[in-house]
Amino acid sequence: MGQKAYKHQRGSIQFHDIRLNGGLNYSEAPGNIQDNELTHALNYIYDPQTGTPEIRPATLCQTAAVCDSTNGILNIYYYEKSSTTAYLVGVCNGNLYYLSGTGLTAWTKIGALNDKTTVPMFATFHGKLLVADGGTNIKTWDGTTYSALADGLGATAITVIKGRVVVNSTSSGSADLVTMSGAEDETMWNTADPTNPAIALRAGYGDNMVVTGFAVFGDDLFVFKKGTSEKCVYKVNTGDATAANWYCAMQTQNNGAQSGHAIVSAFNDVFFMDTYAFKSLRGVTEYGDLQVEQIGAKINNAFTAGSTCKMLAYIPYYNAIWFIVGDITYTCTQLINAGQKSYVFTELSFKQGTINAVCQAGSTIYLAGNNGYLYTLDLTGTYATDETVPDTTSAYTSNLVTKQFSYFGGFILRKTSLYLDPIVSGTAYLYAVTDLSENILLKTVTLQSSGQLLYDATGYLCDATEYLNDMGLAAWYEYTRNRVRGGTLQFKITATSGRVGIEGLKAEIALVEG
Repeated sequence: MGQKAYKHQRGSIQFHDIRLNGGLNYSEAPGNIQDNELTHALNYIYDPQTGTPEIRPATLCQTAAVCDSTNGILNIYYYEKSSTTAYLVGVCNGNLYYLSGTGLTAWTKIGALNDKTTVPMFATFHGKLLVADGGTNIKTWDGTTYSALADGLGATAITVIKGRVVVNSTSSGSADLVTMSGAEDETMWNTADPTNPAIALRAGYGDNMVVTGFAVFGDDLFVFKKGTSEKCVYKVNTGDATAANWYCAMQTQNNGAQSGHAIVSAFNDVFFMDTYAFKSLRGVTEYGDLQVEQIGAKINNAFTAGSTCKMLAYIPYYNAIWFIVGDITYTCTQLINAGQKSYVFTELSFKQGTINAVCQAGSTIYLAGNNGYLYTLDLTGTYATDETVPDTTSAYTSNLVTKQFSYFGGFILRKTSLYLDPIVSGTAYLYAVTDLSENILLKTVTLQSSGQLLYDATGYLCDATEYLNDMGLAAWYEYTRNRVRGGTLQFKITATSGRVGIEGLKAEIALVEG
């Protein structure tokens, strides 16, 4: 006897095995990106070892009160005076502070800065903190004494190369000036000193652009300049043993950083935020030895001329660059798979509002809140809420949306499996998003806690009262046979509480013919 044939019989079944290690891609339509890329990734950070996107850590309020009772923290910097002494310094309302008190919950004022609006840049040199805040002279602090050098340059950008402090100048007629202190002497700024002269170079004299910032890459000092309609990068190679032979040469035109805060060296490259794009200066073997690369090509569509980058910072814990544009913090993580490097992006948003700066100090990641509080990331995996002010928490939502898969004639989703890594218990939802932009709930997922590693146990095994199997949880998967029909399909994972890593998902699709 013959068998009835169905339009989605077994011969028309497709299986999708989707890894989610490609990061955000805004550069193409949702259906044209790679299978492992994402159209939305909010409050996820990539694990640099596994390439797994994980819901970001919670934030904890480090300080007991707003820095000066009213204003936001504009910048933070970890000043290491010596191998045993270090301070986290912060900028608030025209003053410089350091984190102090029992448990480091308070700010102590160091002294006044040049004004309330300039965001200073910092450098550590000879055990001293150097502050370029646009004032006549560079300010310096050694943990006790707050004073000023005698440079007279009005510097707003500062770095260190070859044992010399390097600054720009805002003094009248010196927009092109790049000045290096005497060798191993931050107090020497006299270019005519007979024994240890400072060095003054002109980067593109008279081009009506100003020096905005620096980056150091080996023996190369990159000098970023910006004007009303032009921008460029110069290079000073300091490889010659005779400092008098150093000179500036044009490296690239029509590329430049928004400010000195929008530049960072990481992954053996230099990264910077241009007017509309996140870019890098990358070493190559071809002629010219360095080239500009649109490293942020997949997310640059999110930026416009009004997108102001507050800072770029390298965060070693995540092997990632974090950069803040407007109210959004972006992460750029370098992943290495089979010897190939890739850069993946996500977005972060915090319940306490805008974050102005981020830095890592030892094993602690600090965030400077525009609301005046200092925060840390909970890297212990204990919490899954943002502590917006002391003793007040708020749950945050995370979203991850896959590529849009299209099916000529339509599809029927038969089975979905979601592979998860436990971190903090909570609740998540797996949705199917169809061509009608419908969010169809496939399953409510109870997230599990990661438990305790046996290696970290401190009690006697004979005193344990629970099964060893229950002390920690490994990766697990959830599946659902809820069916969905449509023409296009995306998967969306929303977590309203808890934290989890998403290793990937598998889907069984029946194609509809006719």
